[in-house]
Amino acid sequence: SSLDGRAGGDGTTQFIGDPQVTMPKNLSLFGAYLQNLSKKLQRGWKKRQITRTVPPKAYGAVPSASSQMALWGDDDINYRTKTIWDGRWKRHRKGPLRFKKDIHSDALNTTIYNLRVTSSALYGMDDAGGFDNYILRTPPQELRSATGEKMREVMYFYMKNPEVRAWGLPWKVFLRKRNRKDPAFARYVHEANKEASGKALAKQHAKFSPYYLPAQGFMHPARQEFMEGSVQPELNLWWRNSPALTAAFRRRLGEAKSFEQAHPDHREPSSFRYGETMGGGGRNNRMIHKREKTHRYRHLRPY
Repeated sequence: SSLDGRAGGDGTTQFIGDPQVTMPKNLSLFGAYLQNLSKKLQRGWKKRQITRTVPPKAYGAVPSASSQMALWGDDDINYRTKTIWDGRWKRHRKGPLRFKKDIHSDALNTTIYNLRVTSSALYGMDDAGGFDNYILRTPPQELRSATGEKMREVMYFYMKNPEVRAWGLPWKVFLRKRNRKDPAFARYVHEANKEASGKALAKQHAKFSPYYLPAQGFMHPARQEFMEGSVQPELNLWWRNSPALTAAFRRRLGEAKSFEQAHPDHREPSSFRYGETMGGGGRNNRMIHKREKTHRYRHLRPY
């Protein structure tokens, strides 16, 4: 029939199932899928049809600035171009699927918190046999990250100075070359900044303190009188034992935090996170931004 076959050159009928009949492939594909087709089908292939995007590393694209501050491996920001309804070209920017992971490194003797990695970098770590081997043994043209290069320099510095590695400081303390020349001074600067940050944080959270000491006139509120002959317990006002203890207790109460900031840890599942609440990143309960209940759930879930 005219639907199932066509007439051949010798007068016979060739059917679609015959291996001699070349059927047109998917016209959205190119290259090897077009070379065996007829010239008519090749000329009919439109370059405006959407094709599979080429990875940035495959066509030699320069690594983006965002990839230098993280470990993206072979992934990077890519672009694809298509035409819209009125015939104009439109360029779409596509970013890689990235995660924030807490990675422990034996070579750096520390835990790197919130390191932004992609699936390509995670697979590369598995192939290399761990995070340390991935940083040390991956060539720069495959690592494609300034952060990874700095980590490698700090690892080599720790190999030559094991006593500095035993301090267990964050790896960014020795990120700069001038800090590696004088590690004792770099450690002093880090500890001083850490102490100043703790004082500033305590001052910031002082207004959230739910604890307070009442005035002297309200230390003994009205209460029911004890029965005659019963033993009257005495209050244990332990903070009055010495002026130093009173001052320390008042200072500690000034550093107290509200319940939501004192107990939930942002590294625990379903914990308090800035930007994931009603405010959407702004002041809390000031900027209403409705979100569905599954918004960013894959990024926030604990597994």
